Amino acid sequence: MNTMSESWVLAWQLIAHAEPELVHIASLSLQVSATACVVGASIGLLLGAWLAAARFPGHALIVWLVNTLLALPAVVVGLFVYLLLSRSGPLGELGILFTPSAMVVAQSVLVTPLIAALSRRLVLAALNDGGSQLQSLGARPLTAALLMLVHDRMGVATVLLTAFARAIAEVGAVMIVGGNIAGVTRVMTTTIALETSKGDLALALALGFVLLAVVAAVNGAIGLLHWLASRPRVGNPLTNTPLAPAQPASAPPSAAEATPLVVIECATVRFGNVVALHEVSLTLTRGERLILVGANGSGKTTLLRLLHGLLPCEGRYERLPLRPEGHVSRASMLFQRPFLLSLSVWRNVWVGLWLAGVPAAERRERCHRALARVGLLEHAARHARTLSGGQQQRLGLARAWALSPDILFLDEPTASLDPSAKSEIELLIEEVAASGVTIVMSTHNLGQAKRLATRVAYLQGGRLIVQRPVAAFFHGEDLPPEAAQFLQGELGWR
Repeated sequence: MNTMSESWVLAWQLIAHAEPELVHIASLSLQVSATACVVGASIGLLLGAWLAAARFPGHALIVWLVNTLLALPAVVVGLFVYLLLSRSGPLGELGILFTPSAMVVAQSVLVTPLIAALSRRLVLAALNDGGSQLQSLGARPLTAALLMLVHDRMGVATVLLTAFARAIAEVGAVMIVGGNIAGVTRVMTTTIALETSKGDLALALALGFVLLAVVAAVNGAIGLLHWLASRPRVGNPLTNTPLAPAQPASAPPSAAEATPLVVIECATVRFGNVVALHEVSLTLTRGERLILVGANGSGKTTLLRLLHGLLPCEGRYERLPLRPEGHVSRASMLFQRPFLLSLSVWRNVWVGLWLAGVPAAERRERCHRALARVGLLEHAARHARTLSGGQQQRLGLARAWALSPDILFLDEPTASLDPSAKSEIELLIEEVAASGVTIVMSTHNLGQAKRLATRVAYLQGGRLIVQRPVAAFFHGEDLPPEAAQFLQGELGWR
């Protein structure tokens, strides 16, 4: 038995001289816990993403079960795995009890619910922020959930670190299924417990220091990766490769060629007990620029999402085929605050094309052209979230336009921008409209509506009060009192 002072000195000597027993125990601990985390991550991340995206009978029960397993005691896990792997157990023929493999199984059972529960919360938070925007790009629920794991890579790394810390620090399960056999299944936690109980503190202290150093090193590595990911990249090799010249934009259809694209009749949208839209009827015509105006909460964004097909409704909703092409119109949407994945400017556009099913051979060329059109090609290698507000709006517009939509929905695209950035976005919208794309846009800026619209619709309290050609809306007679009062109150547009 060593005195306290002797134990400290011996502990440091064991570490300094890399005592073989110490190295073997620490290496086995790292190997077992890291393998368990890989197994747990491969199952837990997929399970967490699936539980965040899926809705089915019994979903709440499974979520409750996973959350309950977060508090699963290690000794209970050890007992459960022991019964499975013992000679009389259902998996006894594997013969892995009292081996490192059994310890991996036990720790995997421990960390998988932890990874699943925490990753589900990460995905839910991210989906609340940008799930509908990925849906508008064509992402299926599970695909969107998995993309959110890529988006929040630092959050995922934190989850895995938490799981690794639980695995490497637990003692009950590995003691039961490993047997603490010297040179075979002794890991740091079981050795610390055993040596401390015997009063031999030197090896226990040395392993304790190693255990703390491992956790600190993993934290430091994650911090380093985060710093490297946030560093601005220099140069843009993407601009050095010549691409085929852009095809000229198609001319917008004439009035005679204009055909209905989307028809809604007596459409009502409810969020629980709240009626967001009430019996709205509207036909969207090819080649027009429809501007939705109204106060906050009037239903503009809800109507945009309904026209885009992102919301269910009571009543008729129909997306009609293009004429003479014959295929259903393609639509994309720029939201008021575009959700940008934690990737480069280029990758944000590329992912949108991938989600929409654009062939791989076309993605690079489309990315190049879309970013060039909005003036962001020189920033293609930058992290998207380092862009200014106006640049982020332009990136969102590039991502939407790259899909070659027939209809482009815009939800107050200039609401939070300065006058210079607003002018830039307006010019881009006019360019896109001039190429033949149908525009549907919501705005509070009546001057903007007058400049951009061919038709204006006024909403109030979830009802469509009036829709008219732009000149008749702003200068016509017998405008409904609600719309006339709204125009009178917004004197700045004149």
